[in-house]
Amino acid sequence: MIQVALCPSEIRRISATDLSGVTAVVFDILRATSSIITGLASGVEMIFPVGTVEAARNLKVNDADLLLAGERGGLPLQGFDLGNSPEEFEKIKGRRVVLTTTNGTVAIESMKGASKVLIGSLLNMDAVADYLFRHRPKSLLLVCAGTGDEFSLEDAIGAGALVARLADDGLSDAAVFVRSLYERVGEDVEEWLRQTKNGKLLQQIGKDADIKRCAQVSVFDVVGCLKGESVVRLAG
Repeated sequence: MIQVALCPSEIRRISATDLSGVTAVVFDILRATSSIITGLASGVEMIFPVGTVEAARNLKVNDADLLLAGERGGLPLQGFDLGNSPEEFEKIKGRRVVLTTTNGTVAIESMKGASKVLIGSLLNMDAVADYLFRHRPKSLLLVCAGTGDEFSLEDAIGAGALVARLADDGLSDAAVFVRSLYERVGEDVEEWLRQTKNGKLLQQIGKDADIKRCAQVSVFDVVGCLKGESVVRLAG
């Protein structure tokens, strides 16, 4: 069965249930999960996703070698080493990073009760689909991180791209919806991302290049997985 949590209120509801038999794939296309996958593909050792700025700073206090990365309202956080642009995560090979973002890292944290938590983006779409095809989880939950408390179109496109690559047995209505959306988008992914609320914000704050990067499909053969408190690259 493939289910989809389309917005933060659904994530909160589902996270309160028993997720012990569930494989979750979290999408925050613009930009947290795209940055995480870019980092892992570029040799970042591990990334600690946390929900709050305070939690990020507390981890740094206990381990000075950690890099702090994150955003609020799309903008880098004062005193942090990095923002939330994929380009920044290409340049920190071998480092360990704490990341906090408005929605993406919150969504990842909320899925800690799942049997497995994978990081989804357009950038690693085929790799995630191949992993799921080989491991065939009985219950698959696609998590769309959203924007604030709202639905995000770009996350639904990402979820739909994954559904379109998987067997169509046991699709929830939401899974059918996101697949249909992705099929409607077709080859115009970047243009659709530019028209979203987050896409327009990124253009306003001078992060237009991030949209182009995040819209690339299957450029990394990387599967990111939450192991304990950190996201690491799965081998093989």
